[in-house]
Amino acid sequence: MDSRFKSFNETFPRCAFALAFALIYPNSNNLKKRSYYFVVVIFINSLILYWFLIYLFRCLVTLDMINFANNITIGVLATLFFFKTPYCLYKTNIFAKVLDKISYDMLKGNDMDEDCQEIYEHFIKIGKLGQTCWILIPILLSSQFPLYATFCMIYETFTSGEGKRYMVHEMRLKHIEDKQDETPYFELVFAYNLIQCVVLSVNFVGFDGSFCIATTHLRLKLKLVSHKIHRAFRDSKNRDELEARVIEAIVDHQDALDFYKDVQEVYGGWLFVVFLLTSLLISFNIYQIYLSRRVDPKYTLFAISGVIHMFAPCYFACKLIKSSEELSWDIYSAAWEEWTDPVITKLLIFMIAKSQQILILTGKGMVQFDMQLFISVLQTSYSFFTLITS
Repeated sequence: MDSRFKSFNETFPRCAFALAFALIYPNSNNLKKRSYYFVVVIFINSLILYWFLIYLFRCLVTLDMINFANNITIGVLATLFFFKTPYCLYKTNIFAKVLDKISYDMLKGNDMDEDCQEIYEHFIKIGKLGQTCWILIPILLSSQFPLYATFCMIYETFTSGEGKRYMVHEMRLKHIEDKQDETPYFELVFAYNLIQCVVLSVNFVGFDGSFCIATTHLRLKLKLVSHKIHRAFRDSKNRDELEARVIEAIVDHQDALDFYKDVQEVYGGWLFVVFLLTSLLISFNIYQIYLSRRVDPKYTLFAISGVIHMFAPCYFACKLIKSSEELSWDIYSAAWEEWTDPVITKLLIFMIAKSQQILILTGKGMVQFDMQLFISVLQTSYSFFTLITS
């Protein structure tokens, strides 16, 4: 018989595929192989990296701020990629533990009551929404560059007849500057740039999407704890059954706290880097629009994507905070007053005290991810924009 709930890979197949394709799916058995392939990917893209760094340095030396801001925005995404892949390789064991725990809990849900399974389905839908968001955002962001260049060339061909050529990412290529717009150099570089679009997009789809899924799963575990407490006081036939069910809920709560520590361990470093680089990304994109004196659709969409990239982890982390804050009140609202057993009451008091621990996700303990951080990042980005334009 088909199970109602399946493992992480089967429940969130797109996220799992992106993790595997991006070489960051946490399998310790192929760690060396994935590290080797990562070096191969860097080698394949080494030429474009060389051109990019040379051109970025030239823009800085010549004070070409328009192209410097242009390249910095692309550099932020490249930096996230070069950080994220080695980071995930380093965190393979703990990351695997998180995904395995999600799979274990999913399969365990098949043996639960119908009302518990309804809770499962509610949070699975939220997790799939997070997965979908991190499919659309990176693909839209990476595909806009070749699509924009293609449409511009088609438009130029039909309107002016000159056939002006647009690169995927406009920059002067060292050693072939006078030939880069000619055949076959242009076609080869255009196709070469498409490799980076694919490599970057799946990297963001996988790991960023898994963060949304992991935080949502933690909310699921907290909700199941409060639900079990309510069911225990409502449905227990005698005192021994009640005590056993309350103890089971306590064990589940401790398991949720352990899972929270693992999630913080896996994503803490990544959250801190996202906080630093996303602020820079938003600021330079706004600066790019300011310098060009027009609303460039490519970099406007880039800036919006940067805002969403900061909003998504803040939103899901904020939802986790709210769920952890509600847990103690949910436990207290159980029908405990109908039972006068002092041992059960003490267990419940202990559980309420323990559940008052707010589950906050931080970037290495230095920045707390919530909606206030999102607002602060926007304010800081605008302040940086006003500073560099003054």
